Amino acid sequence: MLHVAAQLQPFMQHIVAEDDQRPLLTLAELLQPQRLEALLLNLYGAHLMPQQRDVLVSQWAKYGFMLVIPPLLVASITQDWHWPLGLERVAVALDERGIPTGVKFLAAGAVLAAPGGDPLQCFADLLDDLLTPLVNALSAYGGVPRTVLWSSAGEALEHCLIRLDAPLAEKGWPLLSQRLKADGRRNPLYQTIVYTPRRQRRSCCLSHRVEWVGRCEYCPLPTGSKPP
Repeated sequence: MLHVAAQLQPFMQHIVAEDDQRPLLTLAELLQPQRLEALLLNLYGAHLMPQQRDVLVSQWAKYGFMLVIPPLLVASITQDWHWPLGLERVAVALDERGIPTGVKFLAAGAVLAAPGGDPLQCFADLLDDLLTPLVNALSAYGGVPRTVLWSSAGEALEHCLIRLDAPLAEKGWPLLSQRLKADGRRNPLYQTIVYTPRRQRRSCCLSHRVEWVGRCEYCPLPTGSKPP
């Protein structure tokens, strides 16, 4: 059973408890195009959907990444704890607007000894079994470049790492700094957040295209540039 120290509880605060009665949808169910279309229409309104679908999917995805990444990352880093992952094995609770507010991992977790060699291997479940299918599904539905979504995932991940004590965070930094996996495949999280010296995303999240959302604080576009 996973036991988390008090100082790490904020990273776990959105895990749905066993006695929580909120309805849940697996990510596989939630990402069905008709269901996601209805959710975004209800959340953002007909004046933006479907004309700005790619922008809205990009913004909604940020909520999802900030929900699912912290507990998975911290459990792996601190205790080598892993849940079996996949779109059908992760469920979320939504608020009345359609924003993800809780996450539940449906398969039993366990402590898995960290493999030697590639430091990314201990995060293979997060990277390959969850984030990759999630990014691919959102990109296919919304017409959002995958690089945009991976930058949002990297932003959520880095936000977690900078909140952790340095000795703990050290184990997670290869997710953002290692270009290739041991098998030679590209790491899609590599340098998704860069410093120039200002902290910024590698790929723009598209928020500047909707006036009331505006440019995010980590926008990589030149200051003063106009939306396309």
